[in-house]
Amino acid sequence: MKTIIHIGPPKTGTSAIQKWLKDHADCLMSNGVYYPEHQQDSNGISSGNFLSVFSAHNGDYVYSPQKLQDTIAKAQAANCHTLLLSSEFFFSRLPTLLKAIPDAQCIAYVRNPAQLHESHYNQSVKRHGNTAVIKRAETLPMHTLKRLGEYGQQLGKKLTLRAYHDVLFVNKSIVCDFLSVVFNNNDIDFDVKAPERVNPGYCLEALEIKRCFNYYELGQYAGRLDRVLQAYDKGIKQFTFVGKHQFNDYKRQSIRWIERLAEQVPFEQAGELVDVIKNQPHQDFFKQEVSKAQCLDVFNFILKKDKDLLQRLALCVYAQPNVEDRFPFVAALFEVIPPRSALPTIVQYVKDAIYCRYPTLTFNSSTTKNTDLNNFRSNVSNLLQVRFSLMAYIKALLAS
Repeated sequence: MKTIIHIGPPKTGTSAIQKWLKDHADCLMSNGVYYPEHQQDSNGISSGNFLSVFSAHNGDYVYSPQKLQDTIAKAQAANCHTLLLSSEFFFSRLPTLLKAIPDAQCIAYVRNPAQLHESHYNQSVKRHGNTAVIKRAETLPMHTLKRLGEYGQQLGKKLTLRAYHDVLFVNKSIVCDFLSVVFNNNDIDFDVKAPERVNPGYCLEALEIKRCFNYYELGQYAGRLDRVLQAYDKGIKQFTFVGKHQFNDYKRQSIRWIERLAEQVPFEQAGELVDVIKNQPHQDFFKQEVSKAQCLDVFNFILKKDKDLLQRLALCVYAQPNVEDRFPFVAALFEVIPPRSALPTIVQYVKDAIYCRYPTLTFNSSTTKNTDLNNFRSNVSNLLQVRFSLMAYIKALLAS
C-alpha cells in the first residue's frame, strides 16, 4: 500500500487541508485514498492523524506499531490503494515514521520565512499567552527550512515541496494544490469550493486586546476568548509590526535561504516563490497599541456574542490588582462591564472566601454546595490562583 505523509510544517495551511480531507473522507475513499478519522475543535483545528500512529506515554508521545497496523488494516478493508496521513506534529517526528514506513512519500509546504516569523509571533499572542511586543530579529529563525533541507537530502524525490502562497497554489486554493500532489496531477472530479478559513489570524485590534488580556490569568476562558476574537472582522486586517527597513532586510534573508534550500532539495517552485517575495510590497505599518475607541468596539462585540464571557473576563481583571493597569484597555473594560456587575455581593464574597479557606464548612447557599455554580471561588481562586484578596475586591468596588 502506498503511504503519503503530509508533515506541515506549522503555519502553512495544515488546518484548512485537514478540515477538507476530514469533511470529504468518503469522496477520497471512493477514489482509493484512505484518510483516517480524527477529532477537531469548533474552529476546525486538530492534530490531524497524529494519534493514528502515536500514543501518549509518560508525558510524551511514542510511535505505536499497533496503531499503524490497525490504520493500514482499515485502509485495506476499505479497498484503498493509498493511506494518507496529515499532521504538522509529524514534522519533528518524521525520522521515527520513516523507519516504520521507509517508502512513504512526504509532502511539505515552504512559506516565506519573514511571514512565518510574524505569524509565529501572532500565534504566540493568540494561543500561548505572550504579552511582549514583537522583537526585531537580526537573523530570522530558519530552523524550519534547515529541517526541510535535511529531510530533502535524506529523502530525495520522496519529498515533495510546494510553495505556500495564494498566487502559486493550483487554482489559487491550497486544497486543490494539495490534491494535485496526492493524485499526481490526475484530473479527479472534486468539487473544491473556496474553503472556509480555518484558524484565521486576528485583526490588529483583536490581537492587541488579546495581548492585554494575556497579562491576567484567564484559566478556561482563554479558549472562549480566542474563538470570539477570531470572529471579530471589523478591524484592520492588513497590517505589519515590522518597519520598512527591517522588512527589506528580512526579504533579503528569506530569498537567500529559499535559494539555498533549492540547492539541497528538488523544489520546482523555488524560483516562483523567490519572485513573489521580491515583488511583495511592504504592508501598512502600525505600532502595537489600540485606542479606547478600538477597545470599546471589541468589548461591545464580545458583549454581543457572549456577555457571560466578558463578565468573567472582567472578573479576572478586577481580581488581580497586582497587574499594572493598562490604559486604555482597563478604562474601556470598566466602561462596558462596571465592577459591580461582575463581582458577587459582599455577603456572598465573605461566604466564598471562608469556604475557600475552610472547605469542610458548608453554608445554606446553592453556590457553596455546587462548585459549578460557585463562580467566584472556582473561577478566581482555583483557575486564577488568587487567594480571595479582600483588597482586590474593595479596589474593584471603589472603582465602580
